[in-house]
Amino acid sequence: MITKDSLKKRKEVLLKDINDVKLRAAEYEKKRIEDVALLNGLSGAFQQCEIFLKELDNDESEMANDVENSPEKD
Repeated sequence: MITKDSLKKRKEVLLKDINDVKLRAAEYEKKRIEDVALLNGLSGAFQQCEIFLKELDNDESEMANDVENSPEKD
């Protein structure tokens, strides 16, 4: 049988569960924000590597062109 006392106890259990889930959700949100920041940093580092590789390729191409266009020595 449902009693006033049993309903009050059930409310206490439910309130604790609600608070636990809210706390867990807040922790997950904090972790998600940290992960997004980490992902942004990693993506930036990846892009920087791509830029450096392109610059190196350009420098190598320019050096090859300089060698090809240099006057021949006999």
